[in-house]
Amino acid sequence: MPPSIVHEIIRGRLLTSERELRTLLSAMDVDKRTQQRALLLHGEAMTELHPRTRTSVKTPPAPDWRVPVPAAGEPDPVLFSTVKEFVAGLEDVRVWAGEPSLRHLEERSARLHQQRQTAYGKVLRRSTISDMLNATSLPQMEKVRHFLQICGVRDIDAWVYTWRRVRTFEKAAGRRAA
Repeated sequence: MPPSIVHEIIRGRLLTSERELRTLLSAMDVDKRTQQRALLLHGEAMTELHPRTRTSVKTPPAPDWRVPVPAAGEPDPVLFSTVKEFVAGLEDVRVWAGEPSLRHLEERSARLHQQRQTAYGKVLRRSTISDMLNATSLPQMEKVRHFLQICGVRDIDAWVYTWRRVRTFEKAAGRRAA
């Protein structure tokens, strides 16, 4: 594969076949988890493209397709210590992911659910996502993990750690108030 083609693929300007993508990822010595993520995103791109353009190699993906947004500027939850800060951080994640509509997030969730690659056993509905982004108490961890997954967050473990810490603070505050 010529370097110019590889460059276009990496920049997201060229959509390859799954076989070519597997070969490229293998040649780049990419770890299994990242390979699975890339193949999942490739599958999403292929389903979003019109069936007649699927064979056209030079067709770029739709702009909103780019779930894996640049790592630079990814919201960092480590300093959150209250429910309000955590929930505001979830909205920051949505903005960082390109501010997809609730409908689009629900569609992403449905695709992941169909592929059985979700952190949450169900599809996240628009109303559930809206409730999470406007919550006054900490949303369920599984829902948060799935939301982060559909927004393309890479370091979900940091969010789980923060969720647990904030939940502990919330419980302790409840005991002190009682």
